[in-house]
Amino acid sequence: MYKEVLRAIAGIDIFPAISLVVFVITFLAGVVRAVRMDHASVQRLAALPLDEPGSGVPGRCVSSLTEGVSRGA
Repeated sequence: MYKEVLRAIAGIDIFPAISLVVFVITFLAGVVRAVRMDHASVQRLAALPLDEPGSGVPGRCVSSLTEGVSRGA
């Protein structure tokens, strides 16, 4: 039923091509940005999931978790 409704819409056949082009452009922009990043930015972004907000020390959240475990808390 839905196929007949979609086939009746004039110009619907261009939308898959447009969405593919938008996806490819977005993907390539991300790849180009990642390749052109300097090493310091990559290291900073890699440590983000481990940082404690506002500490400014990379890996602080993980070390505080391991300190609590070593103390028996």
